[in-house]
Amino acid sequence: MNREEYRAQVDAVSFSPDFQERTMARLMAPAREKEQKTMKKFNLKTGLIAAAVAAALTVTAGAAVVMLRPQDVAQMTGNQALAEVFESGEATMVDETKTVGDYRVTFMGLTSGEGLSRVESLPGGVTQDKTYAVLAYARTDGTALADDDNVPQLTISPLVEGYAPWELNAWTLGGGTHSFVQDGVLYYLFECDNVEPFADHTAYLAVYPGTHLPPSGELFGFDQETGAITPKGEAAMFTLPLDKAKADPQRAQAIMDGLFKPQPVESAAPAEDGDGQSSEELVKIFPVSAAN
Repeated sequence: MNREEYRAQVDAVSFSPDFQERTMARLMAPAREKEQKTMKKFNLKTGLIAAAVAAALTVTAGAAVVMLRPQDVAQMTGNQALAEVFESGEATMVDETKTVGDYRVTFMGLTSGEGLSRVESLPGGVTQDKTYAVLAYARTDGTALADDDNVPQLTISPLVEGYAPWELNAWTLGGGTHSFVQDGVLYYLFECDNVEPFADHTAYLAVYPGTHLPPSGELFGFDQETGAITPKGEAAMFTLPLDKAKADPQRAQAIMDGLFKPQPVESAAPAEDGDGQSSEELVKIFPVSAAN
């Protein structure tokens, strides 16, 4: 059969009206089946990844601790006026973390001023000019702190370059603290006399090992010429974000002059509430020790 005869016979074949549609459907069926198998594999893989991510997020969320805000810490220690200052945005938020021993110490925020603390035990109350710092302690190994745990063996004290650490510190500036534990974190509200008059110097909030240990020559080095302060052991030195415009050298000198009048040699530990006493009710007296 030659080519012309073959073509004539093919042209004579009669096809049904839906022949083309049925033929295309049969040709497309394997391709669609392959595509569906591929999509099922892809969807299964995507689902497994999504499930794994969701599980990881669930574990993370369960292990994470939502930190209190500085205003919450002030509120829970009974100082409503201080809480309002942090809430208003007038205070300085820091949120800086350093490690000291077995603890991660977070310096959360700072503010200074009058009218944020009153000693109601005195007739008419006494308005005080104070600096307040909010800190949080958490264990480096992730173990939660509990209410019945011992207070971390750490001391907090402000230090100012140009002044020997054993002369200007938490003891000589009338320091005190309030603390409480929540969700495995220990929160500290530290207060002392306003340090803003020293704002033309670099000031620190030092956190170092020891319980109620006044800064000494064994703990800190002091350069008489430059006024620089350096820790001799493990310590966190948080720089205080003070407004230099609020520096008052005359007042700073008056503070220093007032510190070194004849006083008992033995130092008292910074006061710390152990009974939920509010900061407005806490009276602190700190004899000075100028021992090196």
